[in-house]
Amino acid sequence: MLILQLKKRIEILEAQVQQLLNAQPTQLPAPVKEKKSSFKKPTVVEIFDYACEKLSNDDALKFTEKFHAHYEANGWKVGRNQMKDWKAAVRKWDLSTFVTTNQNTKIKNGKFDSDAAQRIFNDAHNYTKG
Repeated sequence: MLILQLKKRIEILEAQVQQLLNAQPTQLPAPVKEKKSSFKKPTVVEIFDYACEKLSNDDALKFTEKFHAHYEANGWKVGRNQMKDWKAAVRKWDLSTFVTTNQNTKIKNGKFDSDAAQRIFNDAHNYTKG
């Protein structure tokens, strides 16, 4: 008796499912959007490596010092907004101002702290060794 009632109930539920399937057009689920990971501050070595693709090692070292100091001071913001892509910020900077003008390795615009540059250069080489 109980088995017959269960079979009857199953038939009713299958009929209801069939009605729902026929009533609603088949809809694909909305694609799941991947959330972009939040911004991660680049290391000095990452900036140096990326700058080396565009500049010589000495010029990349100078650029890295200036770029890193600038954005550390500004909290890695572009204007009022949090930075999203530091590589895009590197591409936006005028790299020609960091090309050395002569053998004395002066920068065209402003002063340069050679001690800080040497520390960055040493950190970059220690990073690649380890």
